[in-house]
Amino acid sequence: MPLPQSVRAEMQARYAAAAAEADRDRRRDLLRTALQCVCWCGLGIFLLLWSFHTTSEVYGRIAFLGGLAIGNGGWIFTVLAAYRRGERRGDW
Repeated sequence: MPLPQSVRAEMQARYAAAAAEADRDRRRDLLRTALQCVCWCGLGIFLLLWSFHTTSEVYGRIAFLGGLAIGNGGWIFTVLAAYRRGERRGDW
């Protein structure tokens, strides 16, 4: 037995609102992830540039290796965390 038109319309409106909310959450999370990646890469580049600018060999080496670790590791962990959040939400 088919559902009445009013019930189908109500279900359609409810599912459309839920889909819009899910899309909004996914876009907001992806924007947050992109901004975090830019910040991690910017901090890594700053440390790399500071390592070439400083006159202390010890501080330069620390800043260089720290810049590599932060610049590469930061965005990798950010993207992996975004993937885990998307898995929990059911995005993919």
